[in-house]
Amino acid sequence: MAYANARETFGKPIADFQNSRFVLADIAIELDVARAFLDQSIRAYNDGDLSVVDAAKLKVAASEMSNRVVDRCLQMHGGYGYMMEYPVARAYADLRIQRIYGGASEVLRDLIGRDLVGRR
Repeated sequence: MAYANARETFGKPIADFQNSRFVLADIAIELDVARAFLDQSIRAYNDGDLSVVDAAKLKVAASEMSNRVVDRCLQMHGGYGYMMEYPVARAYADLRIQRIYGGASEVLRDLIGRDLVGRR
């Protein structure tokens, strides 16, 4: 948010452009949804009710969402987004692995899909 308010293009902050606000709104929505799903999963885990399938759904959803969010943030930074002295560049590089370790998204999707069609 600070960067969107500080970075200027065409004589005004990028936060003043409608498309930038749409992107920021989409990011806020995705983060709120992910937090709600995480909170629900934590409650289920604490109650002993979190299934492997639900944990897999959370992992896929959160790791895919975090990659979408950081990609949008990097895009808002423009060329600066690729400079490692900007935190967004480091986040972009670091988050990619989230879709692999702890259960690759494709493997977890297969686990979820098998559960949906009744094949364990």
